[in-house]
Amino acid sequence: MKNLFKKTEFVFGVTNYKNLPEDAGYEILLAGRSNAGKSSALNALTDNPKLARISKTPGRTTEINFFKVNDDLMLLDLPGYGFAKSSKAKKKDWGPLLGEYFQKRKALTAVIIFMDIRHPLKESDWDMIQLCRDFNVSFIPVLTKSDKLSNNKITNAIKLVKNKVHEADAIAVSSKDITGFDKLSKEILNFID
Repeated sequence: MKNLFKKTEFVFGVTNYKNLPEDAGYEILLAGRSNAGKSSALNALTDNPKLARISKTPGRTTEINFFKVNDDLMLLDLPGYGFAKSSKAKKKDWGPLLGEYFQKRKALTAVIIFMDIRHPLKESDWDMIQLCRDFNVSFIPVLTKSDKLSNNKITNAIKLVKNKVHEADAIAVSSKDITGFDKLSKEILNFID
């Protein structure tokens, strides 16, 4: 299957609502706790290991970064929640931006919530799920780092999330083994067909 995300490119980062591009097309938010494997997953999805910077230090993403997939679809990489290294001023900047974005943005199509498969559904993940529910935005729970668990434990983690989050099935992915991304890309494309 051809990777429709292969030509994805970084466009720009924003910290202020007025700097957002035209409200058109489809925008998929990439959200998750710091160190959940969000940047690695974006690189695996797009088959471009250098697209999103990966750092051993959590909290390197401090803006909402826009990645253009094609003329109709953008992926928006959010700063990891619960991050420690970004200044309070930066957090103050993008926190209100996110609230305004959910309230006003018509292009917002869905949110992918990345969670480490070994520690899913932390309080901050529930906060993002609740934000999606409050604004009637679809979301996809994605369990990263599945290479760290046995197949049996992966199945159990997927069931756990399914039992607690009724709106969406979880998808297990591994950036290391490049598994689960075909399923994730199909799920994303379901929102824009």
